[in-house]
Amino acid sequence: MMAPSKMSFLIASLIVFAAATPSAMAFSFPAILPCIPFLPRIPLFPCIEPTPLKEPTECRTPLLKMLPCAGFLAINSSVAVPPSTCCEGANAVGMEGAAICYCRVVDGEIQQILPAPMNFTRMFALTDECGLHFRLDALAENCEGDGAPPMTLPSPPAGN
Repeated sequence: MMAPSKMSFLIASLIVFAAATPSAMAFSFPAILPCIPFLPRIPLFPCIEPTPLKEPTECRTPLLKMLPCAGFLAINSSVAVPPSTCCEGANAVGMEGAAICYCRVVDGEIQQILPAPMNFTRMFALTDECGLHFRLDALAENCEGDGAPPMTLPSPPAGN
């Protein structure tokens, strides 16, 4: 056990050291977890603010990622299982902030970029075949008046 004078000196030294430490040198854990909107921020435990995804202005570009699905989606196709590139592309559309464009798949407008007419039964099967984290058939119920961007942007008026 320390004598009272040594204990007092140690406590006083710690207080002086703590007060003299600039706030930039104060300890905190690295930010590794995302911030949760409804929870307060906790000192010493910073969080990462997610960067908002930019909503697409047209759906053609994001849906081109699903072009590898064309062989599987075609009517009378002999392709029994979608290739992995198809599943990766189908998943990427939503993961990259263009999930609203799935409405252009459900309403058939994706056929503008497919080389052959699409089998809608196979399109709805992509959910199970690719292990997607959503159901295209459930999405179809919510795409009426969806406000999804157009498949392509309109051309600017000529002469302006």
